[in-house]
Amino acid sequence: KGKIINAVNDTKFLGVTIDNELSWKPHILKLNKKLKSACGRLYRIANCLPNQLHKQIYHSLFESHLNYAISVWGGVALSNLDSVFRTQKKCLRIMFGDTETFLEKFRTCVRAREHGAQKLDKEFYSREPSKPLFKKHDLLTVQNLYRLHCIMELVKIIKQKEPVSLYQILNRSKRNTNRFITPVPSKNFTYRAPWLWNCFTQILDLGKFGLDSDENLIKSLLKRSLLEGQNNNSESW
Repeated sequence: KGKIINAVNDTKFLGVTIDNELSWKPHILKLNKKLKSACGRLYRIANCLPNQLHKQIYHSLFESHLNYAISVWGGVALSNLDSVFRTQKKCLRIMFGDTETFLEKFRTCVRAREHGAQKLDKEFYSREPSKPLFKKHDLLTVQNLYRLHCIMELVKIIKQKEPVSLYQILNRSKRNTNRFITPVPSKNFTYRAPWLWNCFTQILDLGKFGLDSDENLIKSLLKRSLLEGQNNNSESW
């Protein structure tokens, strides 16, 4: 009682760093440091583990950090997610990439290389493309993880009708209960989640599922749709 509360630029609450502008930049910065630390640990243990466990380890030690509260901070501009996306691609190269080919570059003496290949160019320093690794192991990028978690949390709120504060804000259409009337566009969950749901209902067959369908079915169809969209384009991002 009577204690002065000082204004701060950011504070941590339930593992999420909230800044005074709700830009989420401090949280993304701290998260990226944590993910880089996880990459270092994975690099040291990857060769000691059987390949069939690499995906499980990736989900446990890397993607779990990425998923935490992503529906809150993941709605930022895509450019603000670039640093996290780069770290995610680095982790995939560590866990699933062609390590032998990468190391072989540095094992060969300059004099032993073919004529004209002594000078190291862009090709030598080029990194293994990460998109085929995402495709091979059915893994979602950080941008698509945000979309998946947003929609699934929206479905849970509608089914459980809680938290009440969010449930009352969500405005379902009276003409089509499988769609939402979205509020004023923003980066907030209350706009992005209904908007994403409306987008996916146009892409997917509504005859197969709706808001009242089983959550596992919805999640399976959404993940399949996101993976197809992610993998359909060229090998580069």
